[in-house]
Amino acid sequence: MKSYIYLAVFFITVFFTGSVSSDQSFSDYVQQQFGEFKKFKEERDKEFTEFLKNQWKEFNAFKGIEPDLVPKPDKIPQTEPQPPKDIPDSPKVTKKKIPAPIAPEPVKKIKPSEPIAEPSKTAESSEINFDFFGTIINITFDKNISAVFGTTVTNDKISEYWKKLSTTDYTPFINQIKNIREKLELHDWGIYLLTRDISTNIHKDKNSAKLLQWFILSKLDYDTKIGFKNNKIYILLPSQYTLYGITYFTIDGTRYYAVDALFNRNTVKSLKTYEGKYEGADKFAFFRAENPKFENYTADKTVSFNYLGEKYSFNLRYNQNYVGYYKFFPQTVLTAYLVSPPSTDFQTAIVESLNSAIQEKNEVEAVNIILSFVQKAFEYKTDTEHFGFEKYLTPEETVFYPYSDCEDRSLLFAYIVKNILGLDVILLDYPGHVAAAVNFTEDIKIKGDFVNYKGEKYYVADPTYINASVGMTMPLVKNENFEVISLIN
Repeated sequence: MKSYIYLAVFFITVFFTGSVSSDQSFSDYVQQQFGEFKKFKEERDKEFTEFLKNQWKEFNAFKGIEPDLVPKPDKIPQTEPQPPKDIPDSPKVTKKKIPAPIAPEPVKKIKPSEPIAEPSKTAESSEINFDFFGTIINITFDKNISAVFGTTVTNDKISEYWKKLSTTDYTPFINQIKNIREKLELHDWGIYLLTRDISTNIHKDKNSAKLLQWFILSKLDYDTKIGFKNNKIYILLPSQYTLYGITYFTIDGTRYYAVDALFNRNTVKSLKTYEGKYEGADKFAFFRAENPKFENYTADKTVSFNYLGEKYSFNLRYNQNYVGYYKFFPQTVLTAYLVSPPSTDFQTAIVESLNSAIQEKNEVEAVNIILSFVQKAFEYKTDTEHFGFEKYLTPEETVFYPYSDCEDRSLLFAYIVKNILGLDVILLDYPGHVAAAVNFTEDIKIKGDFVNYKGEKYYVADPTYINASVGMTMPLVKNENFEVISLIN
């Protein structure tokens, strides 16, 4: 944090105290101050280089936390279709528009022919370019940054490698990455993927790539560590939420996750790493309440379903760049999958399809139609059977993939009912199953199961229980305890 304090003191000094001497120009003074700041950064890197020589110790790994140890059903139950409930006082659903809060303002697309870069090529520079979810990234860098680490991993060699990187002309390189982050509005998961792609494009050697990514993230002020075992480097990152199924290490009271396991499921039982951190590197969250500004690369998918003898067809749309972006998104708390809104094309297609199906229906029947859509328009398969591991899907991913299970369907259902129909929704987390419950705008008198939550009545709505209408609980969990997951805020 000293670097930020130093800058703050500098600007206060210049602009408020007027401390420039009469025989010194302002530009000379600024140059002097930033020269001192550069010296401070060099001293910080020198201190960290020395720190890395001695502060390593063995840490035992903890097995990744499982969100639910109860297995999901291989096949889901069905019930007989339920006749519509006669609720004369229930409000009618009017034609819907794309909700303003979840529809981002139009932005200028970054075309592949307009690569993001601030290149300043010299005889001492190298260049890489690659596709990052539909956007061409073009970066130049001091060729010394591409120095290969070597095959033997020790704390002394890591210290020397940090020294080598920190004495390169890395500032323009880091500034280009900051520029990309700003233009694409990347949250922390995006920065992790971007720096990973940059590093692997510079280095074919895995250890060199991971060490470079560690260096970049540290210079971007992200709290990141590395560990090593048997001449193999591991990236370690904290998270504001629990990351499920990923090996972690508890260091200074914080869980640091071996996030490379997202791409390679191999685990490690212990690592050598260090307590403390690079000064000023103190952030990593993974999440933010909007998606990056990726190029639209849309595809359509038509799905059909029956509701009480009437056939409906919905033409859905998804951005394949978003699907790729979330392919290896770490499994975490369910609410995180509704933090970032789907693409505008996805929202538009959902609204257009729903308008033809639920307009002028009462709220209960509209919710039943949405339930039927989510229950029947997608094939069921557990994540273990589908992916080989547990993976929660965002609403857009659920439309893309051929199969989905209970939490994926509940998230899609909750997104539609909450953000488009405008009703409050909660999730019901049972052992081995996830369902939803809906709070209607008026105290509707219907028979069925409900949950009292914060003084309001929420009727059970299970997007996985085929043909079940509002108020019906899946028999497998009828008598099980559950946890309420609030989506109101």
